[in-house]
Order: sequence, then structure tokens, then C-alpha cells
Amino acid sequence: MIRRYSPIVLVTLIAALALSACGGGTTPAPSAKAITLDAAEFSFTPNAFTAKVGEEVTFTITNKGTLEHNFVVFDSSGAELTRTTIAVGSSATAKVKPSAAGAYEIVCDVAGHKEAGMVATLTVSE
Repeated sequence: MIRRYSPIVLVTLIAALALSACGGGTTPAPSAKAITLDAAEFSFTPNAFTAKVGEEVTFTITNKGTLEHNFVVFDSSGAELTRTTIAVGSSATAKVKPSAAGAYEIVCDVAGHKEAGMVATLTVSE
């Protein structure tokens, strides 16, 4: 027995197949953020940053001071996420990918630098 389909059913079926072919198969690129800042005695400039959970953040830090500095990022629980040293007159990069919302502390932990005010904050939101 031969079945006859109405033109509306055929058009609907063809449209559904065409649209389903357009909707999948690709993964969106992960989000990323680039932040540049300066390190000097005894500050990071700027010293407040924002990001979203899962967003890869690349910090590029230029040491404009006369002392060696480092750049250490701690998550909201106090766990160290990244650490890099920045020689006088040079730049370095540090990457983090926050996995939870909260305030992430950034410090230079060379003896006395944090205590002198060399701190920053990365505020991570959903």
C-alpha cells in the first residue's frame, strides 16, 4: 500500500531536518580575558579585576619597579593557583581559570611587599 503525505507534512519534515543539521556539532570557544598591570614598590596598578567562573584569565605583569617582584593568586579558599616572578624591567604572564565565585587574593609575597600594600583582588562571579 502506498501512503500519500500532504505537502505540509513533507515541507515540515524537510525544514526540521535542515534546521537540525545547523544546530549542533560545534563546541563554543572557551571565554578568555586578558589583563595587563604594572608592579612597582609596593603596589599593583590597577589592583582590582573581575572575571567569571570558568573564564581563563591571562595576566601580563610589567615590573616598573627597582626590585624583583612576584605575582601569586590564591582562590577564595586560600589555595595557591599560580605564581610567577617578574624581574626588574621585564614582563611575565600568569594564567588562572577560576572554578568558583568569590574574592581571589593577589599578592607579591617577597618578604615585606604584601605587608607594604602590594595586594590586589580578582572578583569572580557566576
